[in-house]
Amino acid sequence: MKEVLFKEYKLKVDRSIKAFGYEAFIYRNIVYCIVPIPNLEHEELNEIKYLSDYMVQKGDIRVGSILPTTDGKLSANINDEEVAIIRCPVYNHRVSNSLGYELARFHKRGRSFPYRVNKLNRIGQWKYLWEKRVDQMELFWKEKVKQHPETRFETLFVEAFPYYIGLTENAIQYLVDTEMDVQPTAIDSATICHHRFTEVSWDGDSYTKLPTEWVFDHYSRDLAEYIRDQYVGGDYRPNGKITQFLREYEQVSPLSTFSWRLLYARLLFPVHFFECIEGYYMTESENQKENQLQKLESILSQSSKHERLLATFFSSVGINEKRLTIPNINWLQR
Repeated sequence: MKEVLFKEYKLKVDRSIKAFGYEAFIYRNIVYCIVPIPNLEHEELNEIKYLSDYMVQKGDIRVGSILPTTDGKLSANINDEEVAIIRCPVYNHRVSNSLGYELARFHKRGRSFPYRVNKLNRIGQWKYLWEKRVDQMELFWKEKVKQHPETRFETLFVEAFPYYIGLTENAIQYLVDTEMDVQPTAIDSATICHHRFTEVSWDGDSYTKLPTEWVFDHYSRDLAEYIRDQYVGGDYRPNGKITQFLREYEQVSPLSTFSWRLLYARLLFPVHFFECIEGYYMTESENQKENQLQKLESILSQSSKHERLLATFFSSVGINEKRLTIPNINWLQR
């Protein structure tokens, strides 16, 4: 690895460390993070570089930047793996603002990105992407039903999938109704978001950000995924942390009715279930398969709590649905 780093980047390793859960190293007091990018295309990397350079120009000094190789490429092959080297900003002191507040400021900056985004663009595409995902999994599920499940995981998957098709249909219908019924406002324009935003997406002390996880989307994506991460982690109680996070966000950018409804549509879509199934079938590791089985058992055992959370979401975060004319999902209210 050291040879490749010197050959491709003219970098030396003074000390190896971990950063953001990845291998990293320090050279001349600067942290470089080695981020595997097996699924990122060349054009996506280019767009990520434009976005991160723009955010730095706009004054976000806590954004990591992709370091090109000596011949200008944005990735290199290290130990048979395609990676990007992210130069992390040296910013040691803690940020005093809360995560919700800082995320809103981040979205506000990202909204002014002036160029067209193609490969990373997800705005207005949720319906198509959700339908594609559920259709692919339904074909796979039908095969498994035909073959008869061979493992406990397959049995659980085969039995549970019809329920999650139903939830997905609800999410898609809610999304379609929102786009038909509600006029988006200026705040609903696309911004820089994360594939999955969680409490640990940014460095916990300095809020340093790795751009390799970014997409261009409606900001409610990040809010919904933060909330999902909180409850999939097992916390299904009316969570003061979620309410606090949303209030902190709204100090900078109050949510529009369109945003609340989009956020809720995204919470209805059971992406955690889909990712669990995909994770099981994409790994060769028995250890990983066992982890995914435990995850699936947990998701299924918590499904009634999940329903309760969806049924009471707006009231639990202090939102008056009638005032904002937000429709309910009838079967969840039973």
